[in-house]
Amino acid sequence: MSRTRPSGGGPGTIFPRCGDSRFPPRARTVQKGGVNDPVRQLYSEQRYPALSHPVTDISRLAVAARVAGLQRPAMPSSCRVLEFGCASGHNLLPLAARYPKSEFTGIDYSDTAIRAARQAAYAAGLDNIRFEVADLEHWRPSHPCDYLIVHGVLSWVPDAVKARVMDLCGQVLSDSGVACISYNTLPGWSLRRDVVPLVRALAASPAAAGLGGSVGSVAAALAGMAGSATPHAYDLKAVCKSMARKGSEVLPFDDFAPVCDPLYFAQFADWACRRGLRYLGEARLQDNLPEGLDPACWERLAPLAADPVLFQQTIDLLSGRTHRNSLLCRQDAPLEEATTTAVVLHFAAGRGDAAWPEASGEPAVAKVFREVLSAVGNDVLPVRDLMEETAGRLGGGWDPTRHSQELAGWIFQAARIGAIELRSEALVIPRGSAGRPLLSALNRHFSRNGQPLVDPRHATCRFPAGHEQLLAAMDGSTPAEELEARAARDFPELDFPRWLAHLADRGLLIPEEGGVESFISD
Repeated sequence: MSRTRPSGGGPGTIFPRCGDSRFPPRARTVQKGGVNDPVRQLYSEQRYPALSHPVTDISRLAVAARVAGLQRPAMPSSCRVLEFGCASGHNLLPLAARYPKSEFTGIDYSDTAIRAARQAAYAAGLDNIRFEVADLEHWRPSHPCDYLIVHGVLSWVPDAVKARVMDLCGQVLSDSGVACISYNTLPGWSLRRDVVPLVRALAASPAAAGLGGSVGSVAAALAGMAGSATPHAYDLKAVCKSMARKGSEVLPFDDFAPVCDPLYFAQFADWACRRGLRYLGEARLQDNLPEGLDPACWERLAPLAADPVLFQQTIDLLSGRTHRNSLLCRQDAPLEEATTTAVVLHFAAGRGDAAWPEASGEPAVAKVFREVLSAVGNDVLPVRDLMEETAGRLGGGWDPTRHSQELAGWIFQAARIGAIELRSEALVIPRGSAGRPLLSALNRHFSRNGQPLVDPRHATCRFPAGHEQLLAAMDGSTPAEELEARAARDFPELDFPRWLAHLADRGLLIPEEGGVESFISD
């Protein structure tokens, strides 16, 4: 099997420099104590949006860590998961429902959020998850974890809390533990950072009332006015469109948060190095090859493998990316020197979100494999099983040694661009009956509380206001005909049969109570 192409600062890198002085120092956010008052005030006045984050799905994290060379990442079906800044648990609870033999712990300093998380766990009958009210500055771990999720925290807290988060990463990870940490990155975030004060000023100015009066509407208006005649105008339009898409729920906690502190990758790497941690790669495989880069650039950048920090920082400069979801492990974690493409044989595969690779030069066996993958629909099945089906279709034309190597290499590269989804285990989408629609107990609780659902791929599923009444009634006891009549009365614009089919396609309808776990195949 061919070896995966090494990328400077990629799999298993221990960065040699601590305190790299080649990049501008950050403007420090010094506050006494833990989370500062403006942040506390925001979270006391507004509820953090209920969201799941597919990038933190531990099945995908296990794949990304294994591809990066970590020899024995814990299997999601039997592991310990910890999340800092869990809010109301919308990200962690669906994982606990999917993996009943694993242990989950969520920590947040908002007692209101933790109370809501505990209520959801009770309503869903989950006994493998607990939530703690704690300030990270004073919290002490009681046991190691195999997966640590820190999403939406590091760039949004003062420096004292940043330091504590990184300290805890070094303390809490098990021997083969993996931390997934999200943060905004420089230089890509720099324009967005400079746009925020002006958007905020326009939203507050009576003279600019025609732009809408909120940061989201002002951003949308600026996007419409920016044009695209110059590079700056093109970039400004993209930034403002991105802000407008996030909406009024998310913007106060992200771009317009009291603390929104982008980092150079070099700074993040320095913090990791000082705590005995090593960088594995990005949580999404395709983010190791960020969009917007000419494929030829990888050959030209290859010599920078000797300077991994500069390599990664150059990638961020060329791609303009504004956000990372980086994976860390302990420096003494067991790693392979170079992972081969045969690693995909340990995973399950399904259709990804990106377009398939160009067909020119594609191995004939890959074409048959694509047909096999298309036939399984939305399921994610073991790669070995998919290869066996491919071999069966080729009949006597299948050469076990040559074709398995070709196919492994093709699957690996397709996964690197997002055309194939790799998971640590199979995912068979539930096919619940549409006769008496049934949502999982957890999703029914979400709908009763006006929150979005979460599908088996850990994606957030939003619905128009009012539709949660129909969703909450999907407890398996009400015939679809009765629900359709109710929809016709209360939501005459809703095409109910089509909507119900959409729920089924997303895997939100389960066969029977408790079936939320049934779509995991060991």
